[in-house]
Amino acid sequence: MSACSNYLFLPKKSFPVTPDAAQLLYEDIYIDSTDGQQLHGWKIYSEKKKAGTILFFHGNGDNVSTQLPNTFWLAKEGYDLYVFDYRGYGLSQGEAELDAVISDMELMVSHVASEISDDEKLIVMGHSLGGAMAIYSVAHSAYRHRIESLITIAAFSDYHDITQDVLAKSWLFWLFQWPLSYTVDNSYRPLDAIGLISPIPVLIIHSKNDEIIAMYHAERLLEAAKEPKSFKLVNSGHNNVFTGKENRQVLLDYLKTLEN
Repeated sequence: MSACSNYLFLPKKSFPVTPDAAQLLYEDIYIDSTDGQQLHGWKIYSEKKKAGTILFFHGNGDNVSTQLPNTFWLAKEGYDLYVFDYRGYGLSQGEAELDAVISDMELMVSHVASEISDDEKLIVMGHSLGGAMAIYSVAHSAYRHRIESLITIAAFSDYHDITQDVLAKSWLFWLFQWPLSYTVDNSYRPLDAIGLISPIPVLIIHSKNDEIIAMYHAERLLEAAKEPKSFKLVNSGHNNVFTGKENRQVLLDYLKTLEN
C-alpha cells in the first residue's frame, strides 16, 4: 500500500507561518493514532463571537501551515478552526497511507466532537485530497450525528481517475497512466460514499479554472450526492480558492444558512 500511496501523498514538513502571524490565538494539539503514532494539529480560536466550529482537512501537498492562506480568515469571521496534519506531514509521526489516514480522520472528528458542547455540531471541510477523504470519512463516521455539514473544495470523485488525470499531463508517464492508476487503492472511492452522507447537508465547491482537478469530478459527485446538496462554481486556481474576497463570501453565505 505504501508504494501506491506515493501517488497520493506528498508530505510537507516545513512551517513557513503560524496563526499568530495573522494575530490569531491558537494552541497545538496532539492525538495518538490507534497504532501509536502521534498526530499534530492546531486549534485556531475565533476572533469574534463564536458562530461555529470547523474541522478542515488539507490537500496532499500542504500542511497545517501552508494551507493557512485558505483558512485563517474563517477564524476572523467567527469560527473556531481545527486543522490536523496527516501522518508524515508537519509534526505528525508515521508514514501516510490511505487506509491509516482515513482511520486517523475519524479520531480527529472524535477529538473535535469531544471539545465542543453537546448541543453544538461541527462543520467538516476538505480541500482536494482532503475533500475526497472527508467524503468517505463523514459517510462512515460514528459521529455523523455531531456533523452539521460537509463542504468539499476541489475534491475528486475516484482515485483511479484522478491518478490517470495527473499522469496524463506528464510526457514521462503518459503511456503508463492507465496501468499505474490501478495501483492506487480505490476502496475509499468518494463517488461511492457521497450518496451515504444524507441527511447531512453537502456543499460542493469547484473552480471552472481548476488546473488539477477537472470539473467532471465535481459534476459526478453532485449527481451522486443525495439531498440536501448544493453546488457553488467559483473562479480561482486549485490552491487559492479562498485567497480572494468573492469566493470567501460564497462560503460565508452558505455557512450563515447553517446558523438558521
